[in-house]
Amino acid sequence: MRRLILVMTVLCVVTLYVLAVATGNTSVLSQYFWFAFGFASLLVLTLVLMAGSYWWKLLQSRHRHEFGSKIAMRLAAMFTLVAVLPGLFLFGVSAQFISHSIHSWFGNDTEEALNRSISLSKSALDYELDNSVRRAANIQIALMAANSLEEPLLPVLESNDKNKQFSQLNIRNLSNNQLVAEYNPQHLPTPELNDNLIQNLHTTGSVHEIENINNILYAQGWLILPGRAHDNALFFRQPIPAKVAQDATLIEAARAKYGELSFTKKSLQTFFLATLLMATLLAIVLALLVALLFARQFVAPILSLADGARAVAKGDLDIQQTIYRNDELGQLTSLFNHMTVQLRHSREQQEAARHYLEHILNSLTTGVVTLNQEKCLITFNQMAENILGQNLNPILGQNINQLSEQDPQVAMLADVFQQILVTENQNKPAQITYNHKDETLILLGKATPLPEDSGGGTVLVFDDVTALVSAQKEAAWGEVAQRLAHEIRNPLTPIQLSAERLAWKLHDKLNEADAQILNRATNTIIRQVAAMKDMVETFRNYSRAPALKFTNLDLNELIREVLVLYESSNCTFAVNLSKIAMNVNADSGALRQVIHNLLKNAVEAATADSSPEVSILTELNNEHILFYVSNNGKTFSQEMLLHAFDPYVTDKPGGTGLGLPVVKKIIEEHGGRIQISNQKNGLACVKITLPLQVNRNAKQ
Repeated sequence: MRRLILVMTVLCVVTLYVLAVATGNTSVLSQYFWFAFGFASLLVLTLVLMAGSYWWKLLQSRHRHEFGSKIAMRLAAMFTLVAVLPGLFLFGVSAQFISHSIHSWFGNDTEEALNRSISLSKSALDYELDNSVRRAANIQIALMAANSLEEPLLPVLESNDKNKQFSQLNIRNLSNNQLVAEYNPQHLPTPELNDNLIQNLHTTGSVHEIENINNILYAQGWLILPGRAHDNALFFRQPIPAKVAQDATLIEAARAKYGELSFTKKSLQTFFLATLLMATLLAIVLALLVALLFARQFVAPILSLADGARAVAKGDLDIQQTIYRNDELGQLTSLFNHMTVQLRHSREQQEAARHYLEHILNSLTTGVVTLNQEKCLITFNQMAENILGQNLNPILGQNINQLSEQDPQVAMLADVFQQILVTENQNKPAQITYNHKDETLILLGKATPLPEDSGGGTVLVFDDVTALVSAQKEAAWGEVAQRLAHEIRNPLTPIQLSAERLAWKLHDKLNEADAQILNRATNTIIRQVAAMKDMVETFRNYSRAPALKFTNLDLNELIREVLVLYESSNCTFAVNLSKIAMNVNADSGALRQVIHNLLKNAVEAATADSSPEVSILTELNNEHILFYVSNNGKTFSQEMLLHAFDPYVTDKPGGTGLGLPVVKKIIEEHGGRIQISNQKNGLACVKITLPLQVNRNAKQ
């Protein structure tokens, strides 16, 4: 853009110079005036288009509400006024001055002065002409005397050479136009005689005039030579004095030029005004374009700083703005670049501190969640997602009080966070039961307020204590079971033996009615003792697991063997066993007990439906075996979902509540995992996960 404006400036200067030179009528470029004017008009049009294009860009920027467009428009408008108004004012004044000057040039005083000067010049020339005629008359008399005496005429002519009065003298015969005698040392041309001239000579006796030869004024003329024939005439030519001739020439040239200018007065005024107008337009438009470019360059550092500020606001601290100049704006740009460098270093330090903190948080075995003052989730560590079993990114930035309106899993998260928030002003943590999909977890959480100078908010810290609580419960129930079995088992055998002995001793000593009563009473005692022995045996199995003998067996074959026991059941079995062998290292008896317990519970629950059905499915998932038992009819209650594996928790009439805890214990001893859930299709489902390769029980 700068180079283009520089080229346009050079073209404008050259064009104005040519136009100014071509304005004069005597200039060799005067005939090219209108060509120069047309080229200048083309330059003006080009500059106007360039300025208009820049103005259009400014208007578009203003319409798009771009930053800096207002100040650019304001500067452009100010520079436009500064460039246009003085130019128009000078054009008006100059036009008036030119018009007044031209009128003054051609005023009456000037014309009168020129006329009088011409009159004076003519008088001087006439005077010199009269002097020449008088001198020539003397030569005429001498010639007439020589002629009368029939003497040669040439010596008379050459005698003029002594006084150097005349530059040329000759005698012509008027009848035949023959040269009789001549004195012409400068070889000046002799005018031709014509009939008119001869008639005037015969009439007046003399003819004289002023002649310009080679820019030298001469007084010349013809004088008749009276004689016998009257056929000769004397021609004389004498130079006008140099001073008089020079003045006369200048006055005549001025008069001619004045006459020419007077004739072209209107066109001259038009040329001057056109040149002035074109010079004004070129100056105004070029100044306007330069002013607009200056405004653009002036705003450029501000726009650059604005772009940099926007980039910094978006987080881009690597940006460095170009320094356009060495003034205050350049210093401001330099300070901005220094600021971005400092901010980048500060952010790098903050990022390092944040990464350090994140590394520490991710290294923790507890979940950490941070809420702001509006109770919106803002940060969390990876362990929080692992414990809760959910991706927390979708709810990042949301208020936890509004999460209850979303799907059930997210609503459960909101309930967990709210229960932990209750402990913010308490010293004791909260123990929370959290059911994620088909697994019940026990969380221990505590809320702590953050300091106000860090923005406030609350940090929630929680941990999964399911295994610890389960271990504590199992240890407690095992100890209870051992003591209960020991305390109950000791008196059971004496009670049974005493009842049998009492029945044997008295069965023949009582009448038939009393004997029957005794028999029923003793049988009842014996059956209840047997039931209590079975309960004690179950306590013993729960409190002290038997030693397991691991062998390599096929889970599918074991399931088929147990299913044979339920062929006579009124329940329909949908069996879908994997075609791939499910080889596991397990205790056959213990695993058979697990399968039998699950099928027995499923059949009992399915009888609540008019068409009881139990589904069995096995499949491989990576390096794990999945075993599903599902039934229709009765599903798990909410209490069972939360506490199904706790001892003595059951929803079956007459159940001991030790079946699922024992199953869970056996599965865990095989390195597996058991989960219960209610499916969306209305089925109750038990899922067992076993590894393909299982190490021996840790107890062994």
